[in-house]
Amino acid sequence: MHSKNFPFIIKTSILYGALAAAFSLIGLSSPEADIIGSPLEVSNVTIEHVTGHIVLGMMVGIVTLSLRYFLLGGIFSIILDADHLIQFLGIEIVPRMAHSVSFGIIAIFVMMMVFGKRDYLLGAIAFAAVLSHISYDILLTGTAGFPFFTPFTNELTTFQGADWILMEVGAIILVGISVFISRRKKMEKRL
Repeated sequence: MHSKNFPFIIKTSILYGALAAAFSLIGLSSPEADIIGSPLEVSNVTIEHVTGHIVLGMMVGIVTLSLRYFLLGGIFSIILDADHLIQFLGIEIVPRMAHSVSFGIIAIFVMMMVFGKRDYLLGAIAFAAVLSHISYDILLTGTAGFPFFTPFTNELTTFQGADWILMEVGAIILVGISVFISRRKKMEKRL
């Protein structure tokens, strides 16, 4: 691994996790807010849960053919659950706020503004991790609900059955498009 990759992976992962936790604070003012309880008690965290998120995230990252983004795909996909950290405060919240399109879009812009405006792969991985994470939650439980369109509505959007495939394929396509754009920009720069 290139010596610059490790600090980049650590810094981007910390920021991504902090963004996910901070985004959850939007749910404090919602009428749908409720006290969820400790994520250690209500979330059923298992080795299968953690490794499943990482593996599906890495499947998205492998499209980049870059070790950096391959690893970030897996890390971002599991670290998205940092939005559960707010539950430790014992306050009324809407759970899983970062499991949303809005968070994915914000993550693109924040990550690219902080770590490189032309790092299309980082932006794509940031959004694709949301889709990949949701994909595994659906696969694991068979049906899962998320405030997918928060903050416009905090109603849960339910996904089930083969929806996990659509989410994962969507994430892979998104990253694939960004790889194409990124390589095209590099080729234009050389000319």
